[in-house]
Formats: sequence, structure tokens, C-alpha cells
Amino acid sequence: MPPSLNSDSSDLENVLSLQLQTSIMKRRRNSTGPKYYCSIEGCQESFKRLDHLDRHEYKHTGIKKHACHYDECQKSYSIVTHLKRHIRNTHERLNKEPLKNVLCEVDTCKKLFTSLTNMRRHIREVHENPKVYQCLYCKEKFRQKLKMRRHEISKHTGVYPYNCDKCSKGFYQQWQWAKHEKFCKIYPCPTCDVQFDKWSSYLKHCKEKQHGRTHYKCEYCVQMYAKPGELQAHVASKHLLADSLNKVGGNFKCPYGGCERSYSYERNLRQHILTAHEGKRFECSECKKIFSSIQNLKKHSARGHVERKIMKISVKSKRRKDAGLAKVANLTKLSGLVVSKELNEQLRNREVAAIEMVATTLSQEVTNAKELGQDVNGNQ
Repeated sequence: MPPSLNSDSSDLENVLSLQLQTSIMKRRRNSTGPKYYCSIEGCQESFKRLDHLDRHEYKHTGIKKHACHYDECQKSYSIVTHLKRHIRNTHERLNKEPLKNVLCEVDTCKKLFTSLTNMRRHIREVHENPKVYQCLYCKEKFRQKLKMRRHEISKHTGVYPYNCDKCSKGFYQQWQWAKHEKFCKIYPCPTCDVQFDKWSSYLKHCKEKQHGRTHYKCEYCVQMYAKPGELQAHVASKHLLADSLNKVGGNFKCPYGGCERSYSYERNLRQHILTAHEGKRFECSECKKIFSSIQNLKKHSARGHVERKIMKISVKSKRRKDAGLAKVANLTKLSGLVVSKELNEQLRNREVAAIEMVATTLSQEVTNAKELGQDVNGNQ
């Protein structure tokens, strides 16, 4: 019996919603035309399933538009069903392992699945009608079409479906090419016609080849320098002032008599004359330490005196028992004789004359001891 107008409003709403759902379900079952249309301008493709539409639009844009809404999760997917699976397995199950209790219906297969749908898809793709893609150029076979295409390009043809117009780099998929095109920059060298895809590589090349720099060549030898000051220093130290500074054998020799020191540079010679012959010294104002050059004094001042003070504060070591006593040679100890310091040193150095002297002394003492023993026995 249909509800009257005086019946409860909640019951009336439930009945109307049920009738609406029933009509929608009947209309969906009877409809055979497409329900989803591509949103890309100029594309007239249409699909019956939403995941087919998502996969098609992903080929256009290369953008994964279905992002995970959980905090601190950066995952995104091109198909909404993949996103739902990610949320179900990663966030909703709270790190619990999915229960696999559905056994494959094929007797020879012992695989378990979480649902009946996964098990039937496994039977369809693996047992009944397995998808195998064979290479057109060799006997290699693949389960995925994309892997087969990559194999053909990398091993046989070398022709990529997408190529960068700037660097001619090839890509397997359109979204990879579009992502590369956005950031691809080429830096050509204006001198040697070489191109680089990184600015750091271009700078390294220019530094090695010295592009854009003027070189100054020495008129006396084959040396070249980037700065005129470096060339002048080279000429002054290697080619000029040979007579005035008594340059011998390619070095600057010290002019002071009796000094055979020589240097490759004039500044080193001047430093040597100041410190060795004119008595120039550089003294530290804090520790009064003397240095031979101002450079060494600056290094000493930069280090400071903290380390020196720390080193002075040390634990007093225990005094040795033989401190202050002369070291006794082993031969002196074995002989049992009291020898002089000079003879002890000779025994430490194993000198033959000293050893013979000790041997003679020992034999004499033995002879004296025997004679003393015989005299005692005779008196008795």
C-alpha cells in the first residue's frame, strides 16, 4: 500500500530515495553508451569507465592528479583506484598485514590472495590468457608492453618516441619528455663549438681551455702567463739581472764570500742576506721567540700562545731510580769488577782492547785466588 500524505515525512523521504536509486540503477544497466569524456581540448575520446578516462588523460598531461589527502604523505596516482588501494593498504590498515585467505582455484597453483577479485584476475592473466609480449628483433619475451618497448629501443633500434629539441636526449614516455623540456638548458662554448647541459661543466671546460683570457708569452723561453705581473716576475728571476746578482747555473748566488747558497728567486736571496749575513731577526712580543722571517712570525702569532701554555702545565713525572747515575755496561756487571767511567764506556761500545784488559784482570784474580788457597792448605 503506498504511503498517504498524512504519514511520517521521514518514511516518505526514504521511499522516494529508494525509488530514485532504483531508477538510476535501471538506467545504468540499460545504458550502453559512454559516460566519461576527455577534458583535453581537441580530444573527442570517451570511455565507459572512470579509470580508463584517468589513464587516457595521463597520457596527455603526464600529471598524476589523484593525490593522497593524508598529512605528510606525498603520494599521487594517475588512476583513482590506485589511490584508493594506497589509502586502504597504507593508512587505514594501520600497518597490519592484509589477510590472504583466498586460494587460487588452479590445483597446481598455491598462491593466496586477499580477495576473490584478485584471485580471478590472477587466473585470467596468468593461467587462462597470460599476456606475453615478444620482441620483434629477438626471442626475448616480457610480461609488460612498456618493458618490451624499452628493450627494443635500447638493444635494437635506438629510436625513442620522444626526443628533446635542445639536447636530443630520448625518452620512452611523454611525461618524462615534458618534464625534461621544462628544465633543459644548453650552454654552448663559443670558441670550440662544444655544448654542455650543466653550467658547472661549461665553467670547468672554460677553465681548462682558458677561453677568453689573454696570455703573455716570454720572449726568452716558451713559458706563458695569464697576468703581465707573473711574466715580469718570471723574466726578472730567470732571464734578467744575471750579471748584477752573479747568477750562476740558473740560480741567484749569494754575493758574500765563503757562502755557497743560491736561490731561484731574488726575493729568497734577499731574505737569506738579511737573516744570515746582516743579522736581521724577528722577535715575538709575547714569548720573545726569534724567527728568521716575517712570514714565520705571522704564522706563530696567528696560532697564538694558548697551546704553549697548555703544554707547560703537565703532571710531574716520577723520578727514575737510576737518575744521575752512570749507565753500567753489561760486561762490567758480569765481570763484577769496579772499573772507571772511561773503561765502562769502552765496554759499552764493545772495544777489543777494553775487553782484553778485563779478561786479563779476571785471570789474574783467579790465579791469585788459587795461590792463596794452596798457601792456606800448606800452613795447615
